[in-house]
Amino acid sequence: MQVENYFVDILRTELGLDQQHIWVYAQNKKIPPNADELFVVVGALDFVPISAKSYFISDKIKERQVVYGRASLQIDIYSRSTEARTRRAEVLMALNSFYSQEIQNKYHFRIFEVPSSFLNTSALEGGSNINRYTIRVYAMCSEVKEKTTAYYDSFNASINSDGTIITLNNVQNNPQLQSSE
Repeated sequence: MQVENYFVDILRTELGLDQQHIWVYAQNKKIPPNADELFVVVGALDFVPISAKSYFISDKIKERQVVYGRASLQIDIYSRSTEARTRRAEVLMALNSFYSQEIQNKYHFRIFEVPSSFLNTSALEGGSNINRYTIRVYAMCSEVKEKTTAYYDSFNASINSDGTIITLNNVQNNPQLQSSE
């Protein structure tokens, strides 16, 4: 799912961070030893599928496959200074901003009710003196895939009034049926 990238885009824009200060989890990036700035990491914890559907798009002769579900995301904010503590409310503001609404509409996902508290997870960093706060956010999202598909506007079979099925092979092999067409 791309939802982590959407969250990164929203937070990067609203918090004024560059690419070195915000990223998607598990990219093997670390906070530099002498950096006092704010760092943000976004990661998808799980995805719970709710529905999977396929649709035929007649004007494009394509099949659209869609999976809808609920994604659970974790946002961690870090700093060696007090910036993580003083700016953590900005994360909530960013997720409720007009820009966030724009991105949600553009990419067809919705952020569920934003939590009202951060968990102080600084102790997980051991003796490194890094301030760390964690919040979990849920989003309803979809993944869409389109592919070319076969389209049949005529079929090789028909049903008689008595319920028997005549296939194209039956017609070609039966001279009585050929003359009736």
